[in-house]
Amino acid sequence: MGMGYMGFVKVFNTGPASDPLLLLATGASVNQVLEPIYSNTIWGAGWYNAPTAAHYADHAVRYEGSIDFELQMGASGKIWDFITDWSINERAYPRSADISSDGARVYQYHTTGAYKANYDNHGLWCGSASFSTSEGSFVTVSATAIGLVREEFDPTGAAHNYSNYSYIDQKTGVTTCTVLDSTNPLNPSGTNLNPIPFWKTEAALLRGVYTDPFTGGAAPQTDLETIEWSLDLSNNQVVLYTCNGNRFPTAVLMGAIDATGSVTLYHEDGVFDPILGPTGVDGNLTSPYLYAENTWFRVTIDVGGGTDVFIELPAVVIEGDDYGLKGQSDVTSRGFTLHGLGGRCTSGNILMPPMVMSDSDGNFVTP
Repeated sequence: MGMGYMGFVKVFNTGPASDPLLLLATGASVNQVLEPIYSNTIWGAGWYNAPTAAHYADHAVRYEGSIDFELQMGASGKIWDFITDWSINERAYPRSADISSDGARVYQYHTTGAYKANYDNHGLWCGSASFSTSEGSFVTVSATAIGLVREEFDPTGAAHNYSNYSYIDQKTGVTTCTVLDSTNPLNPSGTNLNPIPFWKTEAALLRGVYTDPFTGGAAPQTDLETIEWSLDLSNNQVVLYTCNGNRFPTAVLMGAIDATGSVTLYHEDGVFDPILGPTGVDGNLTSPYLYAENTWFRVTIDVGGGTDVFIELPAVVIEGDDYGLKGQSDVTSRGFTLHGLGGRCTSGNILMPPMVMSDSDGNFVTP
């Protein structure tokens, strides 16, 4: 019995025919969404106990699902920059991608030109992205992807070269290392960033006067320890359907960004109260210690060489405060659920969205 082939997810930095980036995904499922339209019409007969639905019609077709992977820097920060641009900084523009579940059947979601050259209905958009990590884990990302047009190729056919689409062959091992170089699967730099482990991250609620992204702020309480954190971004995309005699939707429109998150903190003397503050008298119910105007959430990752990269919610409201009684062998921690708000202004008079990510050099990308 022959061996099967491993699937792959390949994205492109600049266009559908250049600069490929092989994403080492833990899972990918972007499938055709059919959603038949059923009629309210019914029919029956005297010997039927109940009427039966009679008709249906085909709905418009789209392609939707998720791509799951471990967040990496990649060579020269390529993977970090890809997810930053695709999900936030340049979210209105689709990216070209090839996805195969088995290495034998390849689905292509290609833009019609170089990246950002044509804003049409080709390529893949990012609908949402969930970042999370915990002790003994990598930083994982689950990104939803939506496309309107795809092409299917059989790489084994006479018109196609199988080596153009197969990157990991279980029968012979790695067959194409050039594309894998951008991913650094063996972490040759030794920086523990391909993929990024939990301990490489610093996640903190910060308090003070916000001036610029990724700078300033102080922890509400000294010597706080972060046990785990997560961030969820939604682009609230809208699929536009029109009456044009075509079964494909007309466009994908990006809505307002919505960002939520959570952080679990520990302190040997007990974690501060978000309303009353560390001393119990720093705030009150009508004037709480933490509120959106003076509070934000930042994740910092040291990439070596004195460079940090960041994920930040510039203004957060604390929606929940989990401070329950723990068992005798559990650490008594405090968990906060967060909601990011847009509208925070920087010293440069830039209106901030609810969530921002730096580029791979740690810089804020000005909108």
